[in-house]
Amino acid sequence: MTDFSQVFYWETLPLRGARCRLDEIYARVLRDFKGQDDMAQLLGEALVGLALLATTQKNYERLIIQAQSKGPLKLLVAEMTAAGGMRAYGNWEEGVSVDLSHLPDALLAITVDMGMDRERYQGLVELRESLTLSLNAYFAESVQSPAYFRLVADPQRQQAGGYFLQRLPGVLAAEDWELATQFIAIGSDQSLLQAKPEQFLPEIFPDSAVRLHTPQALFFSCSCSPEKVERMLISLGQTEAEETLQSEGEIVVTCEYCQEVYRFGEEDVALMFAPEHPLH
Repeated sequence: MTDFSQVFYWETLPLRGARCRLDEIYARVLRDFKGQDDMAQLLGEALVGLALLATTQKNYERLIIQAQSKGPLKLLVAEMTAAGGMRAYGNWEEGVSVDLSHLPDALLAITVDMGMDRERYQGLVELRESLTLSLNAYFAESVQSPAYFRLVADPQRQQAGGYFLQRLPGVLAAEDWELATQFIAIGSDQSLLQAKPEQFLPEIFPDSAVRLHTPQALFFSCSCSPEKVERMLISLGQTEAEETLQSEGEIVVTCEYCQEVYRFGEEDVALMFAPEHPLH
């Protein structure tokens, strides 16, 4: 199993965590990405943060991390389904250095889509100077539970992974929480990615056994489809669709996540707006 997330916990301490490795998913996202390396790194960090965040959720259909601003960060979004399918997309203003500090009106949104027409939950926090600090702030402000993230993404090696710790209700000494977070924080990114949790996690608290859950397989998956594109075109209206046909000869829609191209000609558009079309 190349890409996965895995939960772990200490038997006698109110402390849990998770780790993940997403090399294949990250490589697939980068395959069609044309932006700066720093933005490519943010995409990887968003995927890692999402995979770790998902280990804290139950009974969801889709989980989304989204960041945007009124500055050069136009959009950063990563999505994950309950089955483990992941995708991501980012857009930073061309020619402007990637820096999350001091972005105007920058927000990070965590959306939990429960599906089945149930109400979505969304938590909002101010986007900090890194995704790590932003996710820590989300847990402190929205979940009201101390958490620590370490996100690693290397676009050159096409490697991504990380660790997450969460303090649970109960008595945990401040120095024990500090010790656990420092253990995750120390060392190079490569050493963290290569570390074997069954070896180094027991070293943090030798007197408390560590239990590792069965890993969940994760994979790249895009939810775009001809039907969804048709719904989008129908929502724009027949007039706009026909004007595009007249000027361009066909309607071409490219998925921002997977670069799948959907083409519609005159006959397709006529059928799309016919009264008997099943999407009406």
